[in-house]
Amino acid sequence: MKLFFGLMTLWFSPLSAQENFAYPHSEIKQYSMHGNFQKGVATKGMGSHEFEIWRASIAVGSKTPKHTHETEEVFVLLKGEVLAVIGEQEVRCSAPATLICPANVPHQLINVGEEATDQILVIGIDSKIFDSTGKEMLLPWR
Repeated sequence: MKLFFGLMTLWFSPLSAQENFAYPHSEIKQYSMHGNFQKGVATKGMGSHEFEIWRASIAVGSKTPKHTHETEEVFVLLKGEVLAVIGEQEVRCSAPATLICPANVPHQLINVGEEATDQILVIGIDSKIFDSTGKEMLLPWR
């Protein structure tokens, strides 16, 4: 029984080191670039260890820059309509939909709808992002 409780103490000890578990979205800073808006709702700075999760929006007629990640990127489109260019393929998505972009494949989202999009983005923690020329993108929100 003593061994069991010793293991339980080890299992629970990382929790005691974490100061905050809940983050109201209204208190998280929002960033903007070229009609794209995002805020990190689960990031390394908040204590996330495996994934970064972002709430994002693309204005009508706007698009993300063509880019590549070291890990796959998952988009959960909650509102709006996008044309996704993934490698050489074009995929049109209307909310609600999930779009999965493979790692190391260039992709771009273009808002082709009549309203701003609302989406959740998930990528691996610390995944490097590269622009269309292969240069690492050092984004202010990361």
